[in-house]
Amino acid sequence: MFGVGVWADDPAGSASALPAGLSETERQTLQKETNPKDHLDACLKIGTSRLATAVEAVKQERYETAAQALRVYTGLLDYTHGYTRQTAKEKVRQHMLRKLETTLRQQLPVLEWMVNGMPECHEGCARQALNRARSIRRESLNAYFGGEFLRAGDPPTE
Repeated sequence: MFGVGVWADDPAGSASALPAGLSETERQTLQKETNPKDHLDACLKIGTSRLATAVEAVKQERYETAAQALRVYTGLLDYTHGYTRQTAKEKVRQHMLRKLETTLRQQLPVLEWMVNGMPECHEGCARQALNRARSIRRESLNAYFGGEFLRAGDPPTE
């Protein structure tokens, strides 16, 4: 998968640490952002773009295209979450966790819509993206506020 040690030595991550499925332009964008906050912003921007691509594909009933965009989105969520958790400076990490949580809170309704809008054969990708977004949002809130601010069984807040 990707090595945790890479982030500590290389703040922008390395090509091998980046999620699969990114375009060369997306890879270059992420590799050039060496400041942790800017790297996070680039990750969130690319993730939002991939989510928008998936939404448009669902509206046009191009479900395979939507599923592929969601797979990349999910991989990028995992990468972004791991990168954020590995950021050394506490104050910067807290800011990044808050920004990640806020972005995911805004994206959850879209992901829920996609789960309901895709046919059963492609619904798994949307459900996986939704579950990862919920889980990462919960973990980000817990890391930001400490302890179990939001437990796994708690209903999501909007």
